[in-house]
Amino acid sequence: MPSYTYELPEQSILLSNVRQNLLKAGPEWAEMTLFMREGHVQYVPIQNNPMRSGYKFVYQQAKLNLTLYFPEKIFNRMLEILNPERIEVLKAVVESSIPRRSGYLINEFKIRGIMEEEV
Repeated sequence: MPSYTYELPEQSILLSNVRQNLLKAGPEWAEMTLFMREGHVQYVPIQNNPMRSGYKFVYQQAKLNLTLYFPEKIFNRMLEILNPERIEVLKAVVESSIPRRSGYLINEFKIRGIMEEEV
């Protein structure tokens, strides 16, 4: 199925852009910028079918479910730092870090922890 959107940035580029934008958001985000180096991104684009028969075409931006994964220790610290308002700011920063020409808007935004293996 062809995509009507441009490519999403590679996860390292997205996280680097998020770091830069968090630095601009103020010193209270300094600790969060450090966490971005350890993160992983999962993109799940939501498929649109704009050409279904019987429906009037309405242009809409493609939606994207985005999940950020962090090692458990960092994730637990993030839980201490992030309140609902700060999560909304972080979501806005992540969304602004995705190039507009990609054509995506964030639909669902999640942050999850990854269990670390004991070595």
